[in-house]
Amino acid sequence: MKRISALLLSLSAVCCLLLSLALAVLLGAAPVHAASGAPEATVPVASGCLAAAPSKQQVAVGQPAHIVITVSCYPAIPSPIVIVDWGDGSLSKYPVCAAACPVPPVELVAAHSYAKAGTYQPLICLSGEGPITPLPECVSVEVIVVPLTPQPLS
Repeated sequence: MKRISALLLSLSAVCCLLLSLALAVLLGAAPVHAASGAPEATVPVASGCLAAAPSKQQVAVGQPAHIVITVSCYPAIPSPIVIVDWGDGSLSKYPVCAAACPVPPVELVAAHSYAKAGTYQPLICLSGEGPITPLPECVSVEVIVVPLTPQPLS
């Protein structure tokens, strides 16, 4: 009887270990790159499955900034989407898969116009929609917005 108890105890310990390992692999499938939100914080321009270009650009107030986002693989997330937090309170969502997921790499072009001059660090994240998704994978770029130069009258 003692042997059966010891065997069951060790078997349950092995099962717990395997379950924790499986959960760690499933929940940690996508590498995480988070920014602290402070202007000094830097997030890579490229990571495991996500890249953004150009890393730095300058536009005038009211003129669109364009970011080319490349999704090179799909982490284990349902309904992958790219979310861009432009740094001025605006968010944009871009679904990666419409009717079906295309074969990676997938390129998306995000565009946004800023109303005020300043330096912005849009945060681009590959995430999923649904109640249970792993932490998003994120990258950041820099957009410098300068005042619009008045044109002389002819």
